[in-house]
Amino acid sequence: KHFGGGRELYALGSNPEAARLAGIPVRKRILAAYTFCGALAGLAGALYLARFGNVDSGTGNGYELTVVSAVVVGGVVFTGGSGSVYGAALGALLLTSINSVLPALGVSSVWVLAINGILLILAIAVDRIVALRVANALKKRNARHG
Repeated sequence: KHFGGGRELYALGSNPEAARLAGIPVRKRILAAYTFCGALAGLAGALYLARFGNVDSGTGNGYELTVVSAVVVGGVVFTGGSGSVYGAALGALLLTSINSVLPALGVSSVWVLAINGILLILAIAVDRIVALRVANALKKRNARHG
């Protein structure tokens, strides 16, 4: 038997009202998701402290762009409803590799951020182009069969 929690969260993210009508306990699933996310954030903080030995209030600043870029480059759509864990992990692996290799090659940290931004913009542009092509193909198909 497979764990259905992921599908339920996916349904919640796409349309909470439809998920509620399908019998998913919306409030319970959202509370569980936030609790799990908070626990993972706490674990990440503890691991960061164990690795680097100190943490302050500015720790982690600047990672927002990298995280968003990783999941978008991995195929997760900003508007929701599409994407996969494997794609997000692949995007994170790609950007982690870029963020590790470029400074080792002597590239300035400003250019590393710029490259992350460019990858993010390219991923969004590709996503929009694909979405528009799919929408146009569906319109043409419905016009033929309608």
